[in-house]
Amino acid sequence: MKKEKPVTNIHFRMMVNVMSVVKNIRNIKKEIIRSGIKEGSHVLDYGCGPGFSTIPAAKIVGSQGVIYALDIHPFAIEIIERKIRKHNLDNVKTILTGNGTGLPDESIDVALLFNVIFMIEDKEKLIDELYRILKTGGVISVVNNGLGSKFKNRQVAEESLTELFCKNNHFVLLAKTGNNLNFSKLCSSC
Repeated sequence: MKKEKPVTNIHFRMMVNVMSVVKNIRNIKKEIIRSGIKEGSHVLDYGCGPGFSTIPAAKIVGSQGVIYALDIHPFAIEIIERKIRKHNLDNVKTILTGNGTGLPDESIDVALLFNVIFMIEDKEKLIDELYRILKTGGVISVVNNGLGSKFKNRQVAEESLTELFCKNNHFVLLAKTGNNLNFSKLCSSC
């Protein structure tokens, strides 16, 4: 997988400030629940940023589940690790990488791509990696509140994402609920 490059420290801090305001408008817990996460799930929060989804998801999966908080930016991982200590969570593992996940094959139930897909340069390599680590029937949940700005409208954005995830017959659109587009991994031998 091609190594992605993190944004500058200043850019990252500006994004965190903007996301801090936006998170008050979004219902992040509802988005997490719509992804299909439940107690005991193994979850990848891809592009976790400052952990707006990571921490609530960790509380939902409980002690039998695990959240892998992955980001390319060292500040994101530092913030998550402080939050892990603050909330006394032992079910969150951090991954600092710009190249793959390092997770075992078919080890993840749900992958969260919340407001991150537009920042990924090589989307097809990401989709291949997610296909590798997701269990059959596992879910990729994409939320992108800013999609409409890149495309003419939100419907065009959603159609483009559906085409991207479904074009190699690895995934199928499972549901569109609120801001979530959920894609399910198809059987690799089917």
